[in-house]
Amino acid sequence: MPRPASSPPFTASQVAAGRLVYARACGICHGASLQGGAAVALAGSAFARTWGDGLHQGADFFDAIAKQMPKNAPGSLSRRDNLALAAFILGSNGYATGSRPLTLARLTGVLPAAPAALAGGESGAGVRRAAGATGPPAGSAGVFPQPPPAVLPASGNAPDDAQLLRVADADWLTFNRTLAGDRYSPLAQINTGNAHLLQVQCIAQLGELGSFETSPIVFEGQMFVTTAHKVLALNAATCAVKWSYTYVPVDPEHLPGNRGVALYQGRVFRGTTDGHLIALDAASGKLLWNVRVADGALGYEITGAPVAFAGKVFTGDAGADTGIRGRIYAFEASTGALVWAFDIVPRADDVAAATWSGGTDKGGGATWSSMAIDPGHGLLFVPTGNPAPDFNDATRRGKNLYTDSVVALNLATGKLSWYVQQVPHDMHDWDTAAAPALFSRGGHDLMSVASKDGLLYQYDRDSHQTLWQAPFTTRSNVDALPSAAGVHVCPGALGQYNGPAFSPLSGRVFVAAADRCNVLTTAKLHYVPGGVYFGGMFRMDPPASQSGWIKAFDALSGHEIWSVHRKDPVLAAVTPTAGGLLLTGDTGGSFLALDAGDGRVLYEFATGGPVAAGISVYAVAGREYIAVPSGSSSRDAASATGAATLVVFSLRR
Repeated sequence: MPRPASSPPFTASQVAAGRLVYARACGICHGASLQGGAAVALAGSAFARTWGDGLHQGADFFDAIAKQMPKNAPGSLSRRDNLALAAFILGSNGYATGSRPLTLARLTGVLPAAPAALAGGESGAGVRRAAGATGPPAGSAGVFPQPPPAVLPASGNAPDDAQLLRVADADWLTFNRTLAGDRYSPLAQINTGNAHLLQVQCIAQLGELGSFETSPIVFEGQMFVTTAHKVLALNAATCAVKWSYTYVPVDPEHLPGNRGVALYQGRVFRGTTDGHLIALDAASGKLLWNVRVADGALGYEITGAPVAFAGKVFTGDAGADTGIRGRIYAFEASTGALVWAFDIVPRADDVAAATWSGGTDKGGGATWSSMAIDPGHGLLFVPTGNPAPDFNDATRRGKNLYTDSVVALNLATGKLSWYVQQVPHDMHDWDTAAAPALFSRGGHDLMSVASKDGLLYQYDRDSHQTLWQAPFTTRSNVDALPSAAGVHVCPGALGQYNGPAFSPLSGRVFVAAADRCNVLTTAKLHYVPGGVYFGGMFRMDPPASQSGWIKAFDALSGHEIWSVHRKDPVLAAVTPTAGGLLLTGDTGGSFLALDAGDGRVLYEFATGGPVAAGISVYAVAGREYIAVPSGSSSRDAASATGAATLVVFSLRR
């Protein structure tokens, strides 16, 4: 195939060298054949939409490789390796080799459009339109969200509001089990006295490599889990698959991943890697409606597990690091029609706009995980992510509301009721990424929030005051700002995507942590639509320097009761039970059952892949089970092995 006009020159030997670099540093996330996995595809139509559209500069393409990759250690490869990688990717997309090697000096001008055959047969005009470089911002009237072209009815109507308000002991109905999100299971058949008798009951291989951060939903013996692209319904006692649905993105993907579904009125709701929200029939897996919420070409995605209640389903934009302008949405559960939207990064008529000196058009503010609901007060509690650019604040002086916060919104209208900001003017990528836990103790309505700044916050939901805060992981050099030379800061930019849990049995709040520090480096602002918009970069400490913590605190005083240090980061959620257990897992692949009283490990099982998700507890026909998602391979576990696997435990019979 002839090389497109003005294609940057590169040699066959560079392609061969780049293939080896790719296999070593990139394939675990982008797929062995560049087909995508934990990260976007780098070949075919996905590449054509993002880079081979005849609009992007060749230098931008190289910068994305050299400064932003690999995700676990950006900028760590040599210039020679990065040039070889660029040649390999170009060669894999139909750009022909030549006699002159690729150099930085030769990566000037616009990268020519990718050959049509590798762009999925799309014309140049079609590819450019898919890139979405023009048009109003996501959420603008008349553009996004787009109504579904067709709406089908669900074949059932459960669970309903009453069942969500009082979750049956045997069920696990939301990402964090209940609307309040405390992750507490009232089941006690498996307990501190018999946890050592746990064994694997069944295993389900879900057929996808990549991020696996779902929290299994269980209702009346049927389980629902997600991967980056799939939704599966399984028999919760046998792991037998009842149905499977695979979503095929129609827009570019940024960081493929998904944290689960909402189950409501016979429908299963999930977000997609290219910014859609879809509804499936819970009984059959049939697509009922599909709303394009935001533009994947600009870096928007929906990774968090939605929540549904009062006739609505709630979700939000992810992708702050690509320069999105995050919003929170409510849609009619039955039709997908937009009910309201709330701007995390304020518009000009919002009083919070005064907390920004500028830069709000690409201001960040993502929602990554899930949300909590207080039905009594009619409030939706949403954690919000960092402002953008992460490490360069030249365009965004001020507190940057409502980023790095928990906002309490009116369920019916989306109007702001109140908020608390954990990290004003964030310069470290310290999102409030995980949903809060809502509970009552000692006559007070409380809210626990675990921030990526390494602090656990306790708030009074009536007075909105901070009652206490306590560190739950290593915090050092926290006031140092990113610099051209780089500064070493703990915690790092990757961590705490699962939040705290509360046990009414003991009155304790539990939280786990990935103890991973970073070197943060600032750089000149450089925006590529849909590209990472750091204004700098982070470099993770080597794996040997990473570890994890699991801690217990008194909910009223904030006193640390016990602490367990693990040699591997603990990314999984923590699940306390009425049996006196605390369940979690680590990136080394261990599923752990601890004594919630003192932190002793009562049972440990090597699952074969990193555990980075929510562990759900439920019962079928009177028998208690524990579902553990294993095999998460993403930028959080870039050297990991294994694929998405569900491992279900129960007691020996």
